[in-house]
Amino acid sequence: MKQGYNKLSINNSLQDTYSCLWNYKWYHLIISLLAFLPFTLTGYLGFFDPFYLPRASHEIVPAGYNLSLCYFILTTLLWTVPCLVFWYRLYLLGPENLLRWKVWPILTRSFIIVTNFLFLLGLFSLLTIAFLTILAFIVNYQSLNNIISNFIELTDYELLRYIVIISITGMITYLAFLRFSLAICARTIGKRIGFITSWRLTKKNTFKMFLSFVGVLLPILGLTFGILNIYEIIMEFYVLSSGKFLNSNFYIHTFILAPVFTLPISAVCSQCAVFYRHCGGENYTQDN
Repeated sequence: MKQGYNKLSINNSLQDTYSCLWNYKWYHLIISLLAFLPFTLTGYLGFFDPFYLPRASHEIVPAGYNLSLCYFILTTLLWTVPCLVFWYRLYLLGPENLLRWKVWPILTRSFIIVTNFLFLLGLFSLLTIAFLTILAFIVNYQSLNNIISNFIELTDYELLRYIVIISITGMITYLAFLRFSLAICARTIGKRIGFITSWRLTKKNTFKMFLSFVGVLLPILGLTFGILNIYEIIMEFYVLSSGKFLNSNFYIHTFILAPVFTLPISAVCSQCAVFYRHCGGENYTQDN
């Protein structure tokens, strides 16, 4: 087994990530439109209408609601997974190896990605529950349970304590995802790197990975919301806050903005691909 530990450079990581995003921008456009196409067509044809139909909580579910919900899950949650595989393959292998004539490998790798994410979700949930248990113990130990029902009445010190604990929980789960990212990247291109191996390969780069990830994600999020706000002002159509899901114009606008909506996802895939290369994922081989 070959297993090297490489030191990650923050500057090189940021440069490679942004360089990939810029050089492959047209491929990102194609994948993003592919990702939104089933949602747009299904919504435009009115199959989401029972799902989005406003109703009071005591009213009976409208006819066709369950089928409409299935359409929504298929065109959003499930269809996103193979699109993620395409983004990962783009940034890991380049556009020349993006598409495969065989559909079956894409489907099997999509299934593997789903199982990996479910594993991480379960791990993160257990971690969150553990921290909340500690928080509840602190609240009960210091007799804060009498005032916890009125969150506004908490003193600044007590409110700060809740913010700190929640922030620590989020940061730890976030770092765990970065440490496991090599395993997810490897599965999308047909290689096998276990979660434990991914953890070992990235053990000396945790803090640098976090800083690099923040250096990519925050500017991309700012750019995304900036473009959306400008688009809304020019087009006078508020995509994020219009609430007009039953309007066909909503689906047209969301399809046009697909490359903007998916830009943070594409940036995350690009950054994880850089981690994969810089932390020794490409050099890792497993003995048979």
